[in-house]
Amino acid sequence: MAYPPRPHQEHDPAVMLALMKARPFAHLFTSRDGKHLVTRLPFAIDVTDGKRTTLRAHMNANNPQTAHLDGADVLVAFSGPDSYVSPNWRTKADHGATWDYTAVNVFGRAVIRPEREFFNTLIIDLAAAVEPNFKGVTDKPDWSLKDAPEGYVDALFPKLVSFEIAVTRVEGVSKLHQDFPAEDAQSVATHLEKSAHPESHEVAKLIRGAIRKSD
Repeated sequence: MAYPPRPHQEHDPAVMLALMKARPFAHLFTSRDGKHLVTRLPFAIDVTDGKRTTLRAHMNANNPQTAHLDGADVLVAFSGPDSYVSPNWRTKADHGATWDYTAVNVFGRAVIRPEREFFNTLIIDLAAAVEPNFKGVTDKPDWSLKDAPEGYVDALFPKLVSFEIAVTRVEGVSKLHQDFPAEDAQSVATHLEKSAHPESHEVAKLIRGAIRKSD
């Protein structure tokens, strides 16, 4: 049996890339000698021919995960919107409660990049990817590395470990009631739109999109 079930497998590179770019703050998982470590980090996503080929990030040099990061096989888990779904929201309450969500799991091999040029470019790219999303929060222009105080980056650089991940495999999950009748999925979306939780509204929009795609 395939897992996740085939209706929940996401294979569209554009959909997976959109999720990763919209939510670049992801979990980095590593394992060595039976010990598992995880850190949440923002990632820069490099794309070639529409496919994710490299991820870039940095972490605190005191993080124990850095000790075995170079050459390590890693998993980076990107989480999309999610929401609880009550049995009461379907046309028939003949199934239990569940949780609808989207996610992208990226597998690859990490390599530490100690070059200052790599670090500078990473900081520029991380800021450029998200600063425009917060227009109106301040009257100042989008922040970039050139705006850092003199000497700040020189002092910060030795305290961080920059790295890149060569992507070997990507798995997408879109669990959006695709394996239920369309009327059930529509009913769930309608109820989610009434929720006070913004994430539920996002899931409702995704469910309606999945229904249109299947028509």
